[in-house]
Amino acid sequence: MKEVLHSLKFLKAGAREHVFFDPKNVKAAIVTCGGLCPGLNVVIREIVMSLYYNYEAKEIWGVKWGYKGFYSGDDNWVKLEPKFVKNIHKLGGTILGSSRGGFDADKILNSLSERGINQVYVIGGDGTHRGCNALIKRAIERKLMISFVGIPKTIDNDIPLIDSSFGFNTSCEVAARMIEAAYVEATNA
Repeated sequence: MKEVLHSLKFLKAGAREHVFFDPKNVKAAIVTCGGLCPGLNVVIREIVMSLYYNYEAKEIWGVKWGYKGFYSGDDNWVKLEPKFVKNIHKLGGTILGSSRGGFDADKILNSLSERGINQVYVIGGDGTHRGCNALIKRAIERKLMISFVGIPKTIDNDIPLIDSSFGFNTSCEVAARMIEAAYVEATNA
């Protein structure tokens, strides 16, 4: 285990000077999976803005309804551009919808291949990240050139290697306010 921990590398966030995919050839997809938590639209917005303005990638898709959205109909694919996502950070939930289940690695990879998608941003919790890891392994087996980026999202704070993700602090703050309000009600009859 000690050897594994020494091999882990974390990179500072931000735009990169050198990238693997030529931005003119990037076709990206963003998906939200699992339960809802605060901040999903903020993350979607920032991925789109960064890809578009920092890397000049112009083909960015949102996939509705979690993993099953990849393969259950063309109407689940939404073109995402800065003007479309400009104000979504003010909305609750996720503009892409979310769901649990629907994971079928080969169906997902087939859909990504058919559409020429070469970058996938997967926003979700521990189960979603196990699915993302399975997609990576299967894509390698099939020799597909697709990059997968797992973005941790949890109100349970149950994803290894991170101290807390977006959603967790907000859920704790809301819970604390509710407990305090209940205490005030119970003690001030």
